[in-house]
Amino acid sequence: MIHYISYFDPPWHNECDVAAALELHGYPVSRYQVSDPHDRPGTGGKPQVKAGELVLTSVPHRVPIAELREYKAQGAILVCWYWDWIFGLGNRDAAYIPALRLMHAVFSSDGFCGRPYIRRGINCRHYLPQCAVPRTSLAPPDRRTKKHDIVFLGHLYSPDRQDLARRLRHRWDFANVGFGPRVWGAELADVCQSTSIMIGTNYRNDIPGYWSDRCYVTMGAGGFYLGQRVKGLERIFQDGVHCGFFDGPVDMETKVEQWLAHPAELEACRQRGHALVQQRHTYTKRVGELLSALRSRQFLK
Repeated sequence: MIHYISYFDPPWHNECDVAAALELHGYPVSRYQVSDPHDRPGTGGKPQVKAGELVLTSVPHRVPIAELREYKAQGAILVCWYWDWIFGLGNRDAAYIPALRLMHAVFSSDGFCGRPYIRRGINCRHYLPQCAVPRTSLAPPDRRTKKHDIVFLGHLYSPDRQDLARRLRHRWDFANVGFGPRVWGAELADVCQSTSIMIGTNYRNDIPGYWSDRCYVTMGAGGFYLGQRVKGLERIFQDGVHCGFFDGPVDMETKVEQWLAHPAELEACRQRGHALVQQRHTYTKRVGELLSALRSRQFLK
């Protein structure tokens, strides 16, 4: 049994997809709403934590320290896998680190280097990047979905992102989608396939191995991804083969112009990118990597 404490009501689809992948790998999952302190193992007919079972969370900073210590005292294996940048961003260090020090295994996507964790006394960190929803097929987009040259998926919260949007909006048909209600499933696939270029950038573009899940999400949903180049991303996707990369805002405009001028090449690249993500970078694959790492440390049989 794996006890998964996170946001399930309303659902954060990432966590729902992780839970589904765990069950596909043969591990029953009991789900708990982290914001409800009464929704925990042993309450409301849900199973008690037993020694050797996993307590998993994607929001270690939201689970009270006393609660984590109690699970640990009961013999549970504490594991977290999260996808956000935490160092030096507001009070995230202060919020995350105490919980991470109690974990048996920490999985994160914030760069290849584990030294920031080691310096803080956390020696159980594993690098595990994000991924995409597995799809056996990809339906064609709804004809009613508005078509755009370029879409940015998510929040334009930083000056860099706002500058990106201004530059694109000035020259092309640009839209910002998913900045309020997030888009998932068929709606996301409609947007990605109805847009020529799904543009991407990251909270940090200078950390090898750290990038947004936007590349996996958009390619996995059938979109063509053009994103900020980050060291290490070329190990996964080839520029001009599976997606496109740009270096800074001026180069972004040049690359957008080039790709829009060659729709046949763009379409071929889009299809190759989608195929690669579905082959190698789905939740089914990633969760398999997580489970393999836990088995190697004898936390799972």
